[in-house]
Amino acid sequence: MQEAIAALANLGDERPRESLPHVLLAALHLQSGDLTRALSAVEHAIRIAPGDASALELRAHLLLVSGRPAEAESAARVALQRNPGSLRARCDLAGALEAQRRWQEAINVASEVLAQDPGAAAMRALRARCTVGLGDTNGALALALDPVLLAAPGLARGVAAVFGAAGADQERLALLRELGNLHPGDYACVMSLAGALYAADRAAEALAWADRAHDLRPEAATPLQMRAISLIDRGDVEEGLAIYRELVERGSLNAMDEQRFLVVEHYHPSLNAEIIHADHAAWARRHASPFGTPFIYAPSDTARTRLGWMSPRFDEGPVARFFTGLLRAFDRASHHHTVINLDGPGDACTAEIESLADEVIELAGVEDETLLERLRELRLDVLIDLAGHAPFGRPRVLAQRVAPIQLCWLDYFDSTALPNMDGWISDRWLSPEDSPQIFSERLLRLPSGRFCYTPPGTLSTGHEGDGAPTFVSFNRIAKLNAAVVDAWCRILGQVPDARLMVGARALEDDLAANYLRRRFEQRGIDPDRLLLHGHQPYSSLLQAYRRADIALDPFPFSGCTTSCDALWMGVPVITLPGWSVVSRQTASLLWRLERPQWVASNTDDYVERAVSLAGDVEALRRSRAALRESVELKLCDARLQATEFATLLHELRRARDA
Repeated sequence: MQEAIAALANLGDERPRESLPHVLLAALHLQSGDLTRALSAVEHAIRIAPGDASALELRAHLLLVSGRPAEAESAARVALQRNPGSLRARCDLAGALEAQRRWQEAINVASEVLAQDPGAAAMRALRARCTVGLGDTNGALALALDPVLLAAPGLARGVAAVFGAAGADQERLALLRELGNLHPGDYACVMSLAGALYAADRAAEALAWADRAHDLRPEAATPLQMRAISLIDRGDVEEGLAIYRELVERGSLNAMDEQRFLVVEHYHPSLNAEIIHADHAAWARRHASPFGTPFIYAPSDTARTRLGWMSPRFDEGPVARFFTGLLRAFDRASHHHTVINLDGPGDACTAEIESLADEVIELAGVEDETLLERLRELRLDVLIDLAGHAPFGRPRVLAQRVAPIQLCWLDYFDSTALPNMDGWISDRWLSPEDSPQIFSERLLRLPSGRFCYTPPGTLSTGHEGDGAPTFVSFNRIAKLNAAVVDAWCRILGQVPDARLMVGARALEDDLAANYLRRRFEQRGIDPDRLLLHGHQPYSSLLQAYRRADIALDPFPFSGCTTSCDALWMGVPVITLPGWSVVSRQTASLLWRLERPQWVASNTDDYVERAVSLAGDVEALRRSRAALRESVELKLCDARLQATEFATLLHELRRARDA
């Protein structure tokens, strides 16, 4: 390539009045990726021969791929004036119009091309993308399923990506299914379908396609990671984690995928504190190396303490359920609250949280270097990270320090192991003094508890249904390891008229639901005793607790929001705490409620306590309203938690300034 470029450059010097060498030189520069030199060469050709149609067409194309669509549009129109029949210029004109979001104009031009060349797959793809832009996803899918476009899988996958960006997940999945079936030997098609299936909570189906992708490229890490996650999500935790750990130790994954491993390894029933902390420390060594300039604290010009609350998950879920009440109750006279949203616009919960803030900063999709600068520009006194290594958290940035005091709280359950993370907010129930869990941060214990639940409305606790006991779990299926299923089957075996209601997003997949039924059937439980359902709105999920009597908490990854929801709806929860914070979440709530009788000491005790409670469900049903009153009194005092939080922050600032 370089020899050819040099030869054409010499030829251009030898023949200064000929445009062709410069046009060819521009084409070679384009092929090598040097757009600046390509444009320079084609402009030189046009100066020599202003009417050279090939030069005018190439200029339009170069401007388009350089990200200058308005100029590309003008150049394409000039080229078409010179050569009205040029399909190349017309294609670039359509592309320039699409890039300017002038969807209908782009469709019209693409249709002109297709009238002359029906096999122009790129124009069919453009027309489908622009139809998505117009909001007609059904029409776009019909266009995308055209045989000409399906025969060009790379272009069709690009349309699928546009469906995904527009939130048209069903259309995306339908297109990728068609591509996967038509091109079963195309690794990119197969892997794209596996990813779309997993994103649609069809992990069991994704597993089969991930295995096919692995057969096509045995050396690739992505199919193995998909297999690992899919196994974990259906409850085969130990097998999935063994694959995932091997990928991490081979160095096959990026920082975000390794963060995911740090989360899911807590599902393992037998890992110890030393292994888990070593994994977190290894992530920090690999991925939290210094970048940017050293941190220099620049105090703000306000007397109020500037607090930053940062999360990628301010929508409906755990953060909203445990943060909204605190933010509403927090002192404003002495504190300025900045909500830093690392995700998009969100939902009603996001809007409520942002309405309670003094300032909202939207930083979705910002690169690490830019995020570091933007966070430092806020001149915060305290940054409270609500994510840790949870999905889409930004620990690499926090490792560089963005505030003189940085704390981890709420949506992560282990040490971040990051340099410059100063404190980890817990309580004495989650992190007792003799806990073996290892933290690189200083443990800071809130006296009334780490979690303050914000009740979701005023739904009645009254029981609905017949007299048979109904157990319930609305936790992720990934938490249902073999030991959990064994225990639940023992409970059902000893309460023969009982049923078990299980609700989880993963059960949207019929394959996953049937797999769960088989796990119970293999242990002697009639699958008809299982009441399974997939994702449902939060209000419907709460309503479902009215048909339940006893919640069964999984172990070692216990519930938190699910347990609070159950307790607030008047449903007792049986739990088996372990050594880690994540295993003690439900137990911490029950100890605060003074309900130690629902906290088991081992698996046998767990089964016995559940069976004993089921022996008098009528008494449980009569006491549901009293349980809610206790929850509201002892788990929902946001004003008390806000006072404790403010005191803690004041003490940290005073110690730092001393």
